[in-house]
Amino acid sequence: MRRETAERRRPRRLSRWRPAARPERDAPCSAGGTPAFLFIALLALPLSAQTLNEVRVVAVGGKSSTTWHGQADVQALQLELGHALSPRTTVAIVAGAVNLWQPRSWFGNQYGDGNESVHGLAASVLIRRAFFAHANVHPYVEGGTGPLIAEKRVPASTSRFNFITEAGAGIVLNANGRFPILAGYRFMHISNGGYSPRNPGLNVSAATIGVQIRNATRRQR
Repeated sequence: MRRETAERRRPRRLSRWRPAARPERDAPCSAGGTPAFLFIALLALPLSAQTLNEVRVVAVGGKSSTTWHGQADVQALQLELGHALSPRTTVAIVAGAVNLWQPRSWFGNQYGDGNESVHGLAASVLIRRAFFAHANVHPYVEGGTGPLIAEKRVPASTSRFNFITEAGAGIVLNANGRFPILAGYRFMHISNGGYSPRNPGLNVSAATIGVQIRNATRRQR
């Protein structure tokens, strides 16, 4: 009886509590901060010296060339905030929503995988040069580049982060009026620039239509 009482009085060893092991996360790649850095740098570049005084809303729609990865449809709605460096030249920052209808598989539709809708956000710096800017209808050329961040990989099995490099030409209608209209053609190249091991890219031919709702160029004439 005394032996049992003594054993009960002995302090019991408490096992040390150990937290459950957390699942290991993939180590971030060395370029993990690149998209955010490029986004901020591109937006800040035109603002460093000039005030934005032109506003345009532009719709873009087109198709990529067909490859063994398939073909993608691309639509975008863009807001341009620009500064007229002269009556002929404008530099703008562009931000917009992008929607792609692309093959779900790396192999296109060869195995009947179908297509998927992919939404993304894009930003770029755009330069537009007008000719015969004094005329009410005049031509222009443009070019720009910037990052695209999508909810899924573009194309499939590549990267969610890409660059859009674009060049185009068109005409401005009612240039001397209150709301000039822009209509044109734009070639876009979408690729990740080596950010991912796979980088097939998309070459897109697109039509553009837009309206200028604030016109600093008109006041400079």
